[in-house]
Amino acid sequence: MASVIGLLMSLLNIALGTFGLFLVLRMLLPVFRMRWDHPVMKVVMAITDPVVSVTSRWLGIPSYGSAYRSTGVSRFDLLSAAAALVVLWATRTVLAWVLQLVMLIPIWAAQPLSSVGNILTFILGAAFELYGMALFVRIIFSWIRVPYTSPVSRFLWDITEPLLGPIRSAMPPLPGIDISPLVAFFILRLLQQVVFALLSWIF
Repeated sequence: MASVIGLLMSLLNIALGTFGLFLVLRMLLPVFRMRWDHPVMKVVMAITDPVVSVTSRWLGIPSYGSAYRSTGVSRFDLLSAAAALVVLWATRTVLAWVLQLVMLIPIWAAQPLSSVGNILTFILGAAFELYGMALFVRIIFSWIRVPYTSPVSRFLWDITEPLLGPIRSAMPPLPGIDISPLVAFFILRLLQQVVFALLSWIF
């Protein structure tokens, strides 16, 4: 079982890593003035368009289509590719956790009492990582200006603002800079270390 899961994780890393490379090329090649009708660019677009178009609709990012691309680089094309890259990274992380969980379940089932501490550590660790990922993705989406009308942006706002809001209101305002996400990351990591220390002491 462990070898099969390990093989699946390796194949997952190869497949998603390769696709991520094509997304990076989609963003970089126009910077080097490669036109949309160049053969290499056509291959990159053909491979990435299905995911980028779905991500664009999902996040509410406008698109001007191929007619606009022939005249130059669309900011929305770059935005869509960057958003798809972030979604790909998040998907890869969650899938890796699921495969790891599938691998660990038989071990926990064989020794349920002695595995309680490990189970709690895994679940809480995944929860902390998911929340940290939500914070990170919200920051990236704000940088690449994914609109708030997107369901994903609203979801990220709803789950992160209860932490960021009080931090932001408690800190002195800095002109043009919002460091509340940085403070939130620090608080999250500190809380994670305290919780894990308590679990290791109890179990």
